[in-house]
Amino acid sequence: MIDSKIKTFTNLKELGSFLKENRELQNIKIEDASKLLLIKKDILDKFEKGEVNIEQASYLKGFLNSYIKFLKLENLCKLKFTETKKVSKLEKSNLQLESSELKKNKYSSIVILLSLIAISFTYLLWNKKTYLNLYLIGSHLN
Repeated sequence: MIDSKIKTFTNLKELGSFLKENRELQNIKIEDASKLLLIKKDILDKFEKGEVNIEQASYLKGFLNSYIKFLKLENLCKLKFTETKKVSKLEKSNLQLESSELKKNKYSSIVILLSLIAISFTYLLWNKKTYLNLYLIGSHLN
Protein backbone atom coordinates (compact mmCIF):
# COMPACT_ATOMS: atom_id res chain seq x y z
CA MET A 1 0.00 0.00 0.00
CA ILE A 2 1.27 3.47 -0.86
CA ASP A 3 1.97 5.68 2.15
CA SER A 4 -0.31 8.76 2.01
CA LYS A 5 2.03 11.01 4.02
CA ILE A 6 3.86 13.75 2.07
CA LYS A 7 7.58 13.04 1.86
CA THR A 8 10.19 15.70 1.18
CA PHE A 9 13.35 14.52 -0.52
CA THR A 10 16.65 16.39 -0.41
CA ASN A 11 18.46 14.24 -2.94
CA LEU A 12 17.60 12.32 -6.06
CA LYS A 13 18.72 8.92 -4.73
CA GLU A 14 16.05 8.97 -2.02
CA LEU A 15 13.43 10.15 -4.49
CA GLY A 16 14.52 7.52 -7.01
CA SER A 17 14.20 4.66 -4.56
CA PHE A 18 10.78 6.02 -3.52
CA LEU A 19 9.68 6.11 -7.17
CA LYS A 20 10.97 2.60 -7.84
CA GLU A 21 9.33 1.21 -4.71
CA ASN A 22 5.97 2.76 -5.61
CA ARG A 23 6.21 1.66 -9.25
CA GLU A 24 6.82 -1.91 -8.11
CA LEU A 25 3.95 -1.67 -5.60
CA GLN A 26 1.67 -0.68 -8.49
CA ASN A 27 2.96 -3.65 -10.54
CA ILE A 28 4.12 -1.41 -13.37
CA LYS A 29 7.11 -2.53 -15.40
CA ILE A 30 9.63 0.16 -16.21
CA GLU A 31 9.35 -0.78 -19.90
CA ASP A 32 5.59 -0.10 -19.81
CA ALA A 33 6.11 3.25 -18.12
CA SER A 34 8.74 4.11 -20.71
CA LYS A 35 6.40 3.30 -23.60
CA LEU A 36 3.44 5.17 -22.14
CA LEU A 37 5.44 8.27 -21.19
CA LEU A 38 7.59 8.24 -24.34
CA ILE A 39 10.68 8.54 -22.16
CA LYS A 40 13.66 6.26 -22.71
CA LYS A 41 13.93 3.37 -20.27
CA ASP A 42 17.53 4.40 -19.50
CA ILE A 43 16.37 7.80 -18.27
CA LEU A 44 13.71 6.27 -16.01
CA ASP A 45 16.34 3.84 -14.69
CA LYS A 46 18.65 6.75 -13.92
CA PHE A 47 15.81 8.59 -12.15
CA GLU A 48 15.23 5.55 -9.96
CA LYS A 49 18.94 5.22 -9.20
CA GLY A 50 19.33 8.95 -8.55
CA GLU A 51 22.01 9.27 -11.20
CA VAL A 52 20.51 12.20 -13.11
CA ASN A 53 21.55 15.82 -12.66
CA ILE A 54 18.30 17.65 -13.37
CA GLU A 55 19.71 21.11 -12.64
CA GLN A 56 21.69 21.10 -15.88
CA ALA A 57 18.92 19.97 -18.23
CA SER A 58 15.49 21.49 -17.72
CA TYR A 59 13.79 18.88 -19.92
CA LEU A 60 14.77 16.24 -17.35
CA LYS A 61 12.72 18.10 -14.73
CA GLY A 62 9.74 17.76 -17.04
CA PHE A 63 10.43 14.06 -17.54
CA LEU A 64 10.72 13.56 -13.78
CA ASN A 65 7.46 15.43 -13.16
CA SER A 66 5.73 13.35 -15.84
CA TYR A 67 7.02 10.17 -14.24
CA ILE A 68 5.86 11.27 -10.79
CA LYS A 69 2.39 12.14 -12.17
CA PHE A 70 2.26 8.84 -14.06
CA LEU A 71 2.81 7.01 -10.77
CA LYS A 72 0.16 9.29 -9.17
CA LEU A 73 2.64 10.48 -6.56
CA GLU A 74 2.53 14.24 -7.23
CA ASN A 75 0.70 14.86 -3.93
CA LEU A 76 2.90 12.45 -1.98
CA CYS A 77 6.45 13.55 -2.72
CA LYS A 78 8.30 16.82 -2.92
CA LEU A 79 11.88 17.40 -4.03
CA LYS A 80 13.78 20.08 -2.15
CA PHE A 81 17.13 21.20 -3.48
CA THR A 82 19.73 22.17 -0.92
CA GLU A 83 22.11 23.67 -3.48
CA THR A 84 23.00 27.30 -3.23
CA LYS A 85 21.33 29.61 -5.68
CA LYS A 86 23.26 29.82 -8.90
CA VAL A 87 24.09 33.31 -10.05
CA SER A 88 23.41 33.99 -13.68
CA LYS A 89 26.07 35.30 -16.03
CA LEU A 90 24.23 38.60 -16.24
CA GLU A 91 24.42 39.13 -12.48
CA LYS A 92 28.08 38.12 -12.38
CA SER A 93 29.11 40.67 -14.95
CA ASN A 94 26.91 43.41 -13.45
CA LEU A 95 24.99 43.81 -16.67
CA GLN A 96 21.46 45.08 -16.66
CA LEU A 97 18.82 43.78 -18.97
CA GLU A 98 18.04 47.28 -20.25
CA SER A 99 20.68 49.93 -19.69
CA SER A 100 20.07 53.68 -19.79
CA GLU A 101 22.07 53.84 -23.04
CA LEU A 102 19.65 51.38 -24.59
CA LYS A 103 16.73 53.52 -23.43
CA LYS A 104 18.31 56.60 -25.03
CA ASN A 105 18.75 54.67 -28.27
CA LYS A 106 15.13 53.56 -28.10
CA TYR A 107 13.86 57.13 -27.68
CA SER A 108 16.11 58.49 -30.41
CA SER A 109 14.85 55.75 -32.74
CA ILE A 110 11.27 56.79 -32.03
CA VAL A 111 12.10 60.46 -32.70
CA ILE A 112 13.77 59.56 -36.00
CA LEU A 113 10.83 57.39 -37.02
CA LEU A 114 8.30 60.13 -36.25
CA SER A 115 10.42 62.65 -38.16
CA LEU A 116 10.50 60.39 -41.21
CA ILE A 117 6.73 59.97 -41.06
CA ALA A 118 6.23 63.76 -40.83
CA ILE A 119 8.58 64.37 -43.77
CA SER A 120 6.77 61.71 -45.82
CA PHE A 121 3.37 63.31 -45.21
CA THR A 122 4.74 66.76 -46.06
CA TYR A 123 6.22 65.42 -49.29
CA LEU A 124 2.97 63.69 -50.25
CA LEU A 125 0.92 66.84 -49.60
CA TRP A 126 3.36 69.02 -51.57
CA ASN A 127 3.34 66.52 -54.43
CA LYS A 128 -0.46 66.46 -54.44
CA LYS A 129 -0.62 70.27 -54.71
CA THR A 130 1.98 70.28 -57.49
CA TYR A 131 0.13 67.66 -59.53
CA LEU A 132 -3.15 69.45 -58.95
CA ASN A 133 -1.65 72.73 -60.20
CA LEU A 134 -0.20 71.01 -63.27
CA TYR A 135 -3.55 69.36 -63.96
CA LEU A 136 -5.37 72.67 -63.66
CA ILE A 137 -2.85 74.42 -65.92
CA GLY A 138 -3.13 71.62 -68.46
CA SER A 139 -6.93 71.69 -68.43
CA HIS A 140 -6.92 75.49 -69.11
CA LEU A 141 -4.60 75.08 -72.09
CA ASN A 142 -6.89 72.59 -73.81
